[in-house]
Amino acid sequence: MSHKRYPLRVARGAHGIRAQDLRTLARKDWWARRWIASLEAMRLGPRFGRGRQYATDGQVTELMLDGPHVEATVVGSRETPYSLSLDFSQPDQAARDRIAAALAAEPMLLGRLLTDDLPTEIESLFHAEGYHLFPQAAPVGRDPSGRLVYDVKMHCSCPDWARPCKHLVAVMLLLGEEIAQRPSSLLSLRGIEVEDLAGEDEDVRRETPDAFAESATEPLSSPPFLPHQPFTSLSSLSTLKRLGPIPFWRGTARCVDSLARIYGRCQPVATDAGGGKSIDLRG
Repeated sequence: MSHKRYPLRVARGAHGIRAQDLRTLARKDWWARRWIASLEAMRLGPRFGRGRQYATDGQVTELMLDGPHVEATVVGSRETPYSLSLDFSQPDQAARDRIAAALAAEPMLLGRLLTDDLPTEIESLFHAEGYHLFPQAAPVGRDPSGRLVYDVKMHCSCPDWARPCKHLVAVMLLLGEEIAQRPSSLLSLRGIEVEDLAGEDEDVRRETPDAFAESATEPLSSPPFLPHQPFTSLSSLSTLKRLGPIPFWRGTARCVDSLARIYGRCQPVATDAGGGKSIDLRG
């Protein structure tokens, strides 16, 4: 019995967008877990691991989000990078208007979205209209000609017939990191921009005299950095760690590790400045 052998293909080196913490993505907030669960439901097999490696190694060199449309460039084993696109299905205009109106009528829900929190009620609004918030693995219907319609239309210029291929998986994992930090991106993929929902309130604020702008010209009652409160907190980086990974970071090391070195060098200067000492910054 003969076995067909395939040549080993190694991806070309790239310095693109590096995923930072994919292994803990499924242990983060519920919407990040649901995104990963949606990918796992696609029964990707080895493609999931390969796509994760592509995302970690920075093989995705370009990634653009434009509402429900996503475009990306991924460096693979061939000389020419692959071009990818994803188009997420979105509710029809009437359904989008009803979802937007429901959000605008609930300031608490809208406020939580603007502070990078995703209330579970948001998904219920989509379900009430007969639509999904997270990607679906199974077909969501048929077109007039009878062909199956999928929730996300995927294209990749690579020769792999499977969809999603490892290149698309890498892009979707990077989208998962973005959504973990800014869940409002999920609504953007479905054709609803949260910033537009808050636009009416912004117009009202622009027409109202800003008390903060008037007070900005007044002298401060105390210096912004008090001597008895030096920059000792910089060494712990607790705030940065709570913020989590920076989406679409292009460095070779994690962003928090890079900032840790900078903070370590700044702390002595900041401490001396807080104590009133003269600092020579030329060194």
